[in-house]
Amino acid sequence: KQWYQRRVRARDHTSTESILGVFSVSVRTKVGVVSLFYAFFTMALLLYCLSYHVAAVPGDVYTNSFLMGLSSVPAYYWLYRYGDKLGRKKCLLALYALTIATLLLAWMDTRGTVLAFGITLQLLAFVTARSCMLAIASLMYLYTSELYPSSARSGLVGVSSMIARAGAILSSYVLVLDAYDPSLVYVICIVAGAGAFVLLSRLPDTTNIKLPQTFAECDAVFTGDGTRKDEDLLESFP
Repeated sequence: KQWYQRRVRARDHTSTESILGVFSVSVRTKVGVVSLFYAFFTMALLLYCLSYHVAAVPGDVYTNSFLMGLSSVPAYYWLYRYGDKLGRKKCLLALYALTIATLLLAWMDTRGTVLAFGITLQLLAFVTARSCMLAIASLMYLYTSELYPSSARSGLVGVSSMIARAGAILSSYVLVLDAYDPSLVYVICIVAGAGAFVLLSRLPDTTNIKLPQTFAECDAVFTGDGTRKDEDLLESFP
């Protein structure tokens, strides 16, 4: 009975909080939230830059577009197999590292090296990078939902998605730079991806961590004091 009453009080308390509660948390949590906002921005920027830049890749534009669309299959299959086993944070870091590596490879392959069946090394790098970004886009919504408190989760995820739209809009202007210097597109994408990698590496891992219900619990997760699911289960019994 006491456990049930505590749950009811916690539920009533969470229903009164809003996204403005993010200003009442510690500095470390604020930095973490800003890092998540930037990661959303970068995710959309890179994803749309890779999708729209397919016309500049050597080869037939229709074949390239088909392979770009096909890149979603390995992305979602990889998430299905390893999304829970490795954890959200490790998956995000691994995918960002692979994205940066493939973009560097595409940047260095200025001659358009043909591998087989007319597929160039640059195209293969683009397809791999876009597959990684599709997986990152799906993981970001899961990862942020596990970090934000239930009392303001929908609002904060909505703000994150709005910031991602800004990155998608900016991607069109980034691709215009290709007419002046093709290297600029690669430099911007690589630098933005490297920044997201560094910021995400400083955020907590949500593996086996209880979802925060309030901003106080959210603060504990960002500072590394979040309650584990097995500990919360033990507290449920008298």
